[in-house]
Amino acid sequence: MQKKLETARKSLKAAKKVNEAHESEIKSLEEELEEIEKKQQEFEEQLAEESKSEGRDLTLQDSQVEEYNRLKEEAGKLSSRYLQELDSVNREQKSDQDRCDNEIRKKAEVESKIKQKRAELEENVRRLEKLTEYIRTSETGLADLRSQEKDIGEEVQEAKKRVAEINEDLESILNELGDAKVDKHEDSRRRKKAEIVDHFKRLFPGVYDRLVNMCQPIHKRYNVAITKVLGKNMEAIVVDTERTGRSCIQYLKEQMLEAETFLPLDYIDAKPLKERL
Repeated sequence: MQKKLETARKSLKAAKKVNEAHESEIKSLEEELEEIEKKQQEFEEQLAEESKSEGRDLTLQDSQVEEYNRLKEEAGKLSSRYLQELDSVNREQKSDQDRCDNEIRKKAEVESKIKQKRAELEENVRRLEKLTEYIRTSETGLADLRSQEKDIGEEVQEAKKRVAEINEDLESILNELGDAKVDKHEDSRRRKKAEIVDHFKRLFPGVYDRLVNMCQPIHKRYNVAITKVLGKNMEAIVVDTERTGRSCIQYLKEQMLEAETFLPLDYIDAKPLKERL
């Protein structure tokens, strides 16, 4: 765009120079034509004055007429040539003026485009500055977010670690509570079962005790063996007869107590032990 403007300026400058030259040439031709017409007028006036002063009429002699006609013809030729040259120069001047006007118009168009491009450039510069500021702000915000993300990640890891520790503690506590509940329940169950046996002993003289209590090994290492031998009858209550057992069962039903297993001695087929054992 700048190159086009420079070219237009050079063309306009050249056109102005040509126009000035044509105007100068036109002025020169007009001055020459004016000078010829002036000399013709002076000659005619001089001729008329001489004729008047000598007392002659305005009738010219043949030689004078011939000279007059010659000068007039020469003046006409010069006038015609100068007029033709003037017309040619005027046409060239008009053409140059048209070119000059065209170059001026082109220059104005180029200057308008340059003004528009400058405005667009300024707008783009402002947009670029805003975009640069936005990028800078975004990068700063992104850095802050990444820093926060790192901190949050560390906090999350620490929280997960703490949660794992709490879960372990909770599991341990729950296990302890479970064990305590089991122990408590088992103690309560054993106590109730012992109370039932004691109660049966008071009500029914034929009630002895639970089988597990009547089969105490001489050493703890035999406990497992005793348990396997007794099996499901380990908690059974030993009574003297079937009748005593049925009386106990009837009592449990009436009191809506837990069912029990009874082993009446009159129903047990005891096999003698081998001496070698």
